[in-house]
Amino acid sequence: MNLPPQLLTLFCLFFLPASYSTIHAQTWKTAKNKNGVKVETRFIDGWNIKQYRATVYIKTTLDKAVDAYRDPIKRKKFMKRSIEVSNIKEISANEIITYNHGDAPWPVADRDNITRSIFTKPAPNQVKVSMTSLPDYIPHKKGIVRLPRSEGYWHFTDQGDGTIKVVQQSVADLGGSVPDWLVNSTIVEGPYDTLLAMKNLLQQ
Repeated sequence: MNLPPQLLTLFCLFFLPASYSTIHAQTWKTAKNKNGVKVETRFIDGWNIKQYRATVYIKTTLDKAVDAYRDPIKRKKFMKRSIEVSNIKEISANEIITYNHGDAPWPVADRDNITRSIFTKPAPNQVKVSMTSLPDYIPHKKGIVRLPRSEGYWHFTDQGDGTIKVVQQSVADLGGSVPDWLVNSTIVEGPYDTLLAMKNLLQQ
C-alpha cells in the first residue's frame, strides 16, 4: 500500500509511554541525529513495533520544559499533527489523564489515544513523566482508531548549565490495519519533529 509522506509523522505522534522491562531488548541504534535531536530505535520483547528514544538539549528551565508537556495548549504547539490535545482530568498535581487525536492522510483513519501521565522526581534536578494508555477510559469515536496499548515516558533533567536534557521514549501499537513493517519504516520522523518543535518553542 502506497501512503503519502505525511504518514511518517503520524506514526510517532503518540509518544506515549514507558516504564518497560528491557531485559530482552536489542541494543539501541541511532536512526537520526540532526539539528540537535537524536533518535534511536530497537526491538524489545513482546512488541512487533520498534521502541524509540529521542533526545534533545534545550536552553530553558526545568519548570518551563515540564509545563510545556502538562499544558495542553503548549503541548499542541509541538505536536504538529494533532487535531485535538486536551487534559481530560487532572487527578492531582502529579497525575493527569490526557487525550490526543492525530490527523492521518487519506485513506488511513485518524488515531486517538488516552494516556495516564504520572509525574515523579527521581532526583532534585529531574522530572519523569511515566505514561500508559487507557484505551477504554472514554467511548471510542466513530471513524477514529483508538490506540490499544502504548508505554513510554518523558524525562527532563536540569544540566546545571542553563540547558535541560529531554528524553522521550515510547513504544505503541497503532491498532487498525496498518502493517507493522510500514510503521517500523517510518518510526523516526515523529519523535524527531516533536522534539525539534519543542526545542524551537521553548528557545524563542
